[in-house]
Amino acid sequence: MYKLGYILNILTLAMGTVALWQIFSVQAENEFLEKEISDFNSKVQDITLAVDEAKKGQSDKFAREKRKNAELEANEQSSVGEITDLSRKKKEMSIILEEKTKKVEELSSSIQKAKISLAGIDKEIDRSRSTLRSMTLLVPNLQSSLVSLEDDISQKKDRIMELEKKILSYDRETDLLKEHFEFTVSALQKDFYEHPWLEKGERVSVSFSSLDLETGMIMLPIGKNHGLEQSMRFAVRGNGKSICQIKINKVAFDHCIAMIIPLLGNPKELLEVTNLDLIYL
Repeated sequence: MYKLGYILNILTLAMGTVALWQIFSVQAENEFLEKEISDFNSKVQDITLAVDEAKKGQSDKFAREKRKNAELEANEQSSVGEITDLSRKKKEMSIILEEKTKKVEELSSSIQKAKISLAGIDKEIDRSRSTLRSMTLLVPNLQSSLVSLEDDISQKKDRIMELEKKILSYDRETDLLKEHFEFTVSALQKDFYEHPWLEKGERVSVSFSSLDLETGMIMLPIGKNHGLEQSMRFAVRGNGKSICQIKINKVAFDHCIAMIIPLLGNPKELLEVTNLDLIYL
């Protein structure tokens, strides 16, 4: 029994030792694992930071590349525009060059024609020189003829002055006679058209201003300026027929008021006409 208990104690102690050893081993392993995990997490953080920085660098690089691409595209478009503009200018310059070439050819042709004309002009100059020499020989005769012509001209001038004096006197007499004639005609016309009286049977054409059949009053746009006087009596005609008779009641310089004489004619017909003929009775 004693040995059995001893063995059991030994076994218990051994088992306890093993258990402690396992516990320490597990604890040591846990600490190692925790350290490994901590190192791994630290590495993961470093890697994450590096990745973020790399991403940021890639974003910056991508932005720079994008800007470069945009600048290259803008430069390409500008280059295309410049090439197009240069092509257009090249065509314009070609057209201008063709026009200049044509003008040069025309100018060359004109120069050739001018040379031919100059040759003809030289011949004309020679002929003119010959004519000048012949005319120089005629100058003495021409000078003598010129002296005689000057004498004739002087005599003609004197004659012209005498005639101008006579014409001036005739013009004055004509002006006086014309003025007298115009004054006489004007007086006759004024006497004929503006005589301040009317003869029996004389006709005057008017358009009446207003008419009142109830009172028998009629206003006419003529007065003393046409020779009308108070109490004058007129026969009124319109549209070629006799209408009525009126008597001047009041008269001013340029208008008058007349009374329609009752029981003579049909005064209502005055409403149908605007122009009247007045015949002095």
